[in-house]
Amino acid sequence: MAMYQTRLTPILPHKTAILLVDVQNSEISMEHQQKTPWYYQQITEICIPNMIHLLEIGRQLGIEIMYTTIESLTRNGRDRSLDHKLSNIFIPKGSFEANVISSAAPREDDIWLKKTSSGVFNSTNIDYVLRNLDVEFLVIVGFLTDQCVDMAVRDAADKGYQVICISDACTTHTQERHENALRAFGGYCRIMTTAEFVQEVQHKKQYNNGQQKNLSLSISSSLQPTKLTMIVTTDLTGITRGRAVPTECIDDYWSTGCGWVPANSALTPQDIIADSNPWGSHGDLRLLPDRISRVRIKNGPDSKAPILDFIHSDIIETDGKGWDSCPRRLLRQEIQRYHDLLGMKIKAAFEHEFILIGRQSMSDLPAFSLRAHRHVADFAEWLVAALQSADIEPEMFLPEYGRNQYEITCRPTDGVVAADRAVNVREITRDIARQMSLHASFSPQPHVGATSSGVHLHLSIQDLDGKSIMYEKGRRYDLSELGEHWAAGVLHHLPALCALTAPTPVSYMRLKPHHWSSAYACLGYRNREAAIRICPTVSLGYRSIADQYNLEYRPLDATASPHLSLAAILIAGRLGIQQKLSLKAVTDIDPHELSDDERKNRSITSLPSNLFDALNMLTNDNDFIQELPKSLIDTYLAMKTHELKITRELTEKALCEQYARIY
Repeated sequence: MAMYQTRLTPILPHKTAILLVDVQNSEISMEHQQKTPWYYQQITEICIPNMIHLLEIGRQLGIEIMYTTIESLTRNGRDRSLDHKLSNIFIPKGSFEANVISSAAPREDDIWLKKTSSGVFNSTNIDYVLRNLDVEFLVIVGFLTDQCVDMAVRDAADKGYQVICISDACTTHTQERHENALRAFGGYCRIMTTAEFVQEVQHKKQYNNGQQKNLSLSISSSLQPTKLTMIVTTDLTGITRGRAVPTECIDDYWSTGCGWVPANSALTPQDIIADSNPWGSHGDLRLLPDRISRVRIKNGPDSKAPILDFIHSDIIETDGKGWDSCPRRLLRQEIQRYHDLLGMKIKAAFEHEFILIGRQSMSDLPAFSLRAHRHVADFAEWLVAALQSADIEPEMFLPEYGRNQYEITCRPTDGVVAADRAVNVREITRDIARQMSLHASFSPQPHVGATSSGVHLHLSIQDLDGKSIMYEKGRRYDLSELGEHWAAGVLHHLPALCALTAPTPVSYMRLKPHHWSSAYACLGYRNREAAIRICPTVSLGYRSIADQYNLEYRPLDATASPHLSLAAILIAGRLGIQQKLSLKAVTDIDPHELSDDERKNRSITSLPSNLFDALNMLTNDNDFIQELPKSLIDTYLAMKTHELKITRELTEKALCEQYARIY
C-alpha cells in the first residue's frame, strides 16, 4: 500500500524558494487605481507590505528569491503567446511596465525570469532552475490570484513541488474572485497567511554537516534602524536622485561630498542612459551638499515612516571645480550675472498643480469646492505642516478645476532657493501622499482628456536695494521699459525655451489653445492664454503695487528641471535687456481667436506642437544656445532624443500613464 503524504510537511528553508509572480509596474497603473480601486488598495496596502516582510525573512534564512514578470523578448511583442496576442496583453521589452514594483525589487543575486505567457512553467525554464537549486518547497505570491498565480500553483504541484500560496500576498481584481481562486486551487497547495508562514519557518532548524543550527530570527530589542540622509541633485529631467548616508556621519560629507557619475545626467525619465551622451562610462564627480538647503521633516501621518531628510547639492569635479553640466550651478551663475552685469536680483515662486488619487468618489466632487477640499483636508493639513517645517512658506492649498486636481502655492524668494523650493514641494507632496496611501502626480497630462496640470513661474526683478524695476506706473500695463525688453527676450526665444520648460511628449498635450496654458508666444494682461501673463495686483490694504508686480511664465510643467528652466528663462530675458528688444507680441484676448493676419501683424507666433519640433528650435537658436554650456546642451539633446525614440510607438493613453507614474 502506498504511504499517504501530508501537505503539512515541515518547511525546510534551505530547500525553499519564494516566487513573486507579476509583481510589476503594469499592475499599479492609473487605470487600475481608477477602475479597480479595491485591487489597487489590496496591492499597495496589504500585498506589497507582506511581500517585503516575506523577502526580508526569506533572505535572512537563505531562502532563494525568484521573480517572474510578463515582458516580451522583442519591442513589438511578436514573440508573445497566441493567447496574449488575442487578449492584447503586451508589455514591451525594457519598458517601465515590465519592471518589478520598486519597493519589492530584486537584488543583484536574485533570479528574475521573463515570461511571454500566463504560465511561468510554460514559457520559462523555471523547472530546470528549481531542480538545479534542489528546491522542494515553492512559496508563491503575486498577481492575479485567479490567473497567473493559479497557473503557477497548479503547474508546480504537477511538477512535484510542495507548493505554499500566501493568501494575503496575492490578489486579483475583486475580493470574490480572489476568494474563489483560493478555494479552487486549494487542493494543489497549502494556503497560509504571511504571519503563519513566517512563524513556521522562523522556528525550523537546518542541519549542516551534522550540526544543528537555530534559524530563529528573534531580533534583539536594542537594534534600531539607522537614520539616513540623502544628498541629492535634481537632474535635467526634473527627477531628484542621489545617495543616502548615515545621518550621524553627515559631517564627513560637507566638504567632500559623495560620489556621482557624469553619465547619470543622460538618464531619461524612463531611467535609460542615452546612447550618444558625451560621457559614456568615463569620469567621476562629487555631489557637494549645500548645508543651508537641507530639508528635514521628522514626522508625518504615518508614525512608522522614517524621517524625510535630504540636502540639495552642487555637482563638482573631484578636484572641487564646478561641473559645467550641473543645472543648479548654471542657475547660480546666471543670477550672479544679473547681479554683476545688470545690478539686479531675482525673486521667484513656482506654483504647482497636481492630481491626487486613492480615495473613492473623488471624481464626483465639484471644482474649487469646499467638498473637494474637505475630502482631502487631512492630507492638505499634513502637507502644509510639512512645508512649513521645511521653511518653504506655503501660501495656499486649493482644489482646482480638474477632477482630483489641487494646487499648492508658496511665497517668492531669492535665486536658487526658489528652484530648490520647487523640488521640495514636489517631493514632500509625494511623500505625504505615499504615507496616506494616496498617489500624487505632477504630470502635465495625467490621462487623455483630463484637465492638464502646469507649473506657473512668477518672476520679479529688483534693483540691489530691493526696489521693483519691472513696475512703472503710467506705461502700458505699468510695465517698465526694462520689463518690456526682458519680456521681449523671453518671447523671442520662447520656441527654444519650450524644449527645456515643456520637455516631454505629454507636455504638448497641455500646450494647446483654450487650455489656459498658452499655445502662442505673446504677453497678456491678466490673460491666461498668454505665455507671459501680467499678474493682477490689489490696492486693498496697505500693500505696495510695485512690490506685488510680477510676470508669470506659463508654458512650464513639472517634467522640467526647476533649476534649468529658471536659468534658461533668465538667460532669454537678459538677452532681451542687453539687446533692447522691442515688445510687440501683446494681446488682451485669447490669441487663438485672432486671425492669422492679426497674429502676424502683432508678431504673435505659435509655440511648437511637439517635443521634436521644440528640440529643433532649440538647436537652431544660436544666440540662446551659445549661452548654455556645450556639455550640458549636448547631454540634454542626446537624452531627449533618446526619450523620443523610446516613446514614439506609445499611444497617447500609454504616454499619459507612463509619465503620470514617473512624475
